[in-house]
Amino acid sequence: MNIAITVEGILRNTANDALISTGSGIYHALAAHHSIYLVSDDIDHEAVRRWLRLHGLDRHMKVIHNRHAADRRSTTQIRLDAISQLSGTGTKVNLVIEPDPAVTAELLAQGYPTATLTLPNFAKPEWRPDYTQAPRPWDDLVAEARLQADTHARDPRRTAEPL
Repeated sequence: MNIAITVEGILRNTANDALISTGSGIYHALAAHHSIYLVSDDIDHEAVRRWLRLHGLDRHMKVIHNRHAADRRSTTQIRLDAISQLSGTGTKVNLVIEPDPAVTAELLAQGYPTATLTLPNFAKPEWRPDYTQAPRPWDDLVAEARLQADTHARDPRRTAEPL
């Protein structure tokens, strides 16, 4: 199979340039038995190649770059054009792995099998930068526990006859 994987958001975290371990695992698992083509919408093509080498991502057939400094197209259009460019070479694209659901929808509309990989940015609410909830005072916790116990005790569904 010929599989296209988007670099930004699948392999590389664009916020901090870190390797995304889930994406790396998918890359290596698929590269063992399939032809991998990478799609990058980064303007600095050589930096992308260096970053891939640095992280041991060197088992792909080709990196498709079709964005330039003066490019005014949206990220969605850049990625769609990259997949069309790959198909235009005679390569049948069997699967595209993409992080953006909007791009995935467009790829599906154009007839490409797709998988959308979305990763949680914050596994716990307190990890969010906008998290402001302070610990609740002990009395509030006791009052909430009592309220829930009382509400549960008065719930008519607990004592109702079966239907």
